[in-house]
Amino acid sequence: MTTRTGQVSPAVGTSARPGVLMVLDGIGHDFPGEPIENGYFSRELGLDVDDDWIVRNTGVHTRHWLPDGERHVDTAERAVWMALDDAGVEPSSIDAIIGTSATSRPRVNPTSPGNNYMDVALPVQRRIGAGTAMCLDVMGVACAGFMHASLVARGLIATAQARNVLVVCAENPRPILNFSFRNSVLFGGGAAAAVWRADVALQEPGQLSDGLHALTLSSDATHYDAFDIDSQDKMLMKGRLVGDVAPGMLIDAARRVLGNTGLRPQNVDWIVPHQGNLNLIRQVQEGLGITEDPRVLLNIDRRGNTSSVSVPGCLSEYVHGGRVQRGDRILSMAIGRGFSWGAMLFSYGRPRGGDHE
Repeated sequence: MTTRTGQVSPAVGTSARPGVLMVLDGIGHDFPGEPIENGYFSRELGLDVDDDWIVRNTGVHTRHWLPDGERHVDTAERAVWMALDDAGVEPSSIDAIIGTSATSRPRVNPTSPGNNYMDVALPVQRRIGAGTAMCLDVMGVACAGFMHASLVARGLIATAQARNVLVVCAENPRPILNFSFRNSVLFGGGAAAAVWRADVALQEPGQLSDGLHALTLSSDATHYDAFDIDSQDKMLMKGRLVGDVAPGMLIDAARRVLGNTGLRPQNVDWIVPHQGNLNLIRQVQEGLGITEDPRVLLNIDRRGNTSSVSVPGCLSEYVHGGRVQRGDRILSMAIGRGFSWGAMLFSYGRPRGGDHE
């Protein structure tokens, strides 16, 4: 049973070990269309909110929604090409594609034009011409999808001799938002993609040679109904409940994943929290003792809560903006439906140096 302080035992955990090494070799993002400003909700939709209320309660100033006629696979394809270019990998070299989405729905919000299914990986394979790649989707964990998909990538590299695994996160929330609820202002769309590459061990004492240094995942179905779908196929979310339990879970997960490697927050180059709500992020920062810390990377103000895209999309913006460099060490955490949540400590590119204290 999860308590409000998030004291749980991890259901799944992994840390660096010989023979199962991989590196995050490329990352990409796409936030399509023009920014949707806060005034849109009162002006165009008649929702009883104003800019001050939205910023105060969520931290969001703008968000992106897919243009009319676009589907998940359209934004995903653009993010994938960016990630492949970053990694220097051709589609023909991709051995597996793992898709994840919190917003795709059969028929009412399918992921590709002309097909009513909700999967991401297969439509992406077809778009990029990665004809030999094995495809699967990780669904049901919503905003925590990138972490769960990365763990699956680790397994494929360890047991199936996969060399390059492409993780694709894609979100198109507008068709499933109920605009009679204020929490509809929170969500944005877009995509992110990451290339995990099999790597060899580095023979340097004290160095974390595995690019995925540690990952811990947990689930607790006590509040399984915190997210639901109504009779009109629109999303329902108990925002207050999420706000009550999420900070403790994320703080606990971050502490556990650091403990698995013997590192402290000061040994991390960057922190990418789940961009769920700015107030949530501030509570997590306070709990980890990293308030007013310039290493905390944010994009929620201009992108909104982009669900599974949240962590990789935010990281990608800072990578391609030149702030995050290869070899930098990143701590991230996310919570999704279920609740399913976790934290991950990894490097962008091949790791450098060991800062155990």
